[in-house]
Amino acid sequence: MLDTNKEQNTRTLQAIILCIFIALIWSNFMQPEKPAQIPQQQAVQAGATAAPIQVQPVGAQEVVPVAAQAAKHPTRAELEAATGAVVDTGVAKITLSRLGGRILSLRLKDYKVGLNSEEGLDLIDNPDGSIFPLGAYAGAESDERVMYSLASINGAPAQPTASITVPQGATAVVELKGTLASGSEVTKKLTFRGGSYLFATDLLLARRLPEGQAVWLEWTHSFPEAAETGRTPVTHITLLDGAGKIKHVTLTDIVEGVRGFGPTKWAALGDLYFMSAIIPMAQASNTVLGREGEVYLAREPGSTESGRFEAYAGPKDYKTLEYVGDFHLERSIDMGWFSFLALPLLWLLHYLYLYLHNYGLAIIALTLIVKTALLPLSKASFASMKKMQEVQPEIKALRERIKDPTQLNQEMLALYQRRGINPMGGCFPIAIQIPVFLGLYNALSNSIELRHAAFALWITDLSAPERLEVFGIGVPVMVLLMSASMIIQQWTTPNPSADPQQQKIMMMMPIIFAIMFIIYPMPAGLVLYWLVNNIISITQQVYMRNTEKGSVYVATSVVSILLLAGGYILTLI
Repeated sequence: MLDTNKEQNTRTLQAIILCIFIALIWSNFMQPEKPAQIPQQQAVQAGATAAPIQVQPVGAQEVVPVAAQAAKHPTRAELEAATGAVVDTGVAKITLSRLGGRILSLRLKDYKVGLNSEEGLDLIDNPDGSIFPLGAYAGAESDERVMYSLASINGAPAQPTASITVPQGATAVVELKGTLASGSEVTKKLTFRGGSYLFATDLLLARRLPEGQAVWLEWTHSFPEAAETGRTPVTHITLLDGAGKIKHVTLTDIVEGVRGFGPTKWAALGDLYFMSAIIPMAQASNTVLGREGEVYLAREPGSTESGRFEAYAGPKDYKTLEYVGDFHLERSIDMGWFSFLALPLLWLLHYLYLYLHNYGLAIIALTLIVKTALLPLSKASFASMKKMQEVQPEIKALRERIKDPTQLNQEMLALYQRRGINPMGGCFPIAIQIPVFLGLYNALSNSIELRHAAFALWITDLSAPERLEVFGIGVPVMVLLMSASMIIQQWTTPNPSADPQQQKIMMMMPIIFAIMFIIYPMPAGLVLYWLVNNIISITQQVYMRNTEKGSVYVATSVVSILLLAGGYILTLI
């Protein structure tokens, strides 16, 4: 039956627009799914230097260390004074401290701290006096205060300090030896690979732990306060569970202390563009996540006397993660429900960049390709809406003449059949395009290549909101242009309803989007995509509305060339 008060296709169109709006809000501002958790364990107690360590089983033969090993962690000065080795893998420069066998610094060589900085980004940004990464546990005993010796490099005896360069394709094995407070000897062997963000860590105890205890490796990470308290919750901790399912954990899910999160294949801590992951070689080990002050931690277990782990510390680049090993680390990049579309679009974006050498131009070209491919659907939707618009006077007359809802529905249905109109015909082609839109949105949102990537003029970072400084005021020029294009697009779209109230609602949508984009700034790359998308849509609608002007396909091709050429000219200014 047809709705006698409002046209179904208009309501559906509004629902589709609302769905897109909600999807954007959800993907940027709402919490992701929480993983299944086992009951929370007792929190870390500050100052528990000599008290017995309390543990709770989380597996058949594993226990989790949950108490701090020292009232005070080593300071950065203490760690720096005990620097043992500096390893240059070509892609990263790693500084190891003999105190605790910790990583003091892991500086990426190809990714800079800021837009205009020459300094490589350091993934180890822990506050002074906090826990630094690569801690080892023997059961519940930490090696944080163990003073290791630099025993060997590639099997040869080493001096207390060393500087190591690992050529592409080669490996360097750094062996540290120390003694725990309990008197047990521990060996920490690190294998670095030239040209790789992946390195291995082997832990070996001189004597076997009691049954039910295990060797653990710990990674820690500090997040800016804004990441925890800002309006936009960002998933920072990702787990691949034993069943092969990705679990995303927000910072608010991690309370002070530690908590078992069940069997997982790896745990990764990071942000939108970078991460550090621990990968235990034991199948589906029980991961522990926790927090102490500003530092978040992940621990993975080995056996009762040893443990072998791989660690990845680097960019969340899909290709890099995919080929780094058979660990499925690329799944840490959250492409949303339509990842099956986002990934090919991301690949196409990279391919276009190889030829255009500018990610802004690549975004323009990608948008033009997608809009051209979807043009048949756009034509079908436009034609259906135009037919609906043409019969609105007759529908209005029917409503004025017929007051019985059942009879009115029958008459309206008969009218649609005589005119060959499908009431849903204008919305269905649009609905098909939504997954493509969201896939492209997610591809651009998660592309590390856009970080610090310049387009033209004042747009020097496509991963950040654009602002043109005018008399000291940052003006979001592209957002304003995008909003204006949305208004024009609304004018050129046939309104299938004669209801003035519905027309006002539709005209308000561009204003609402503009306000949202200003309050919650979007990356410049996304705004550029939306702006180009709107310009092409306006062109197509103008030519579909007035077919005597010429072919919509020719018009789309001409405007696409002009947009791409215009973008190129802007890059030269």
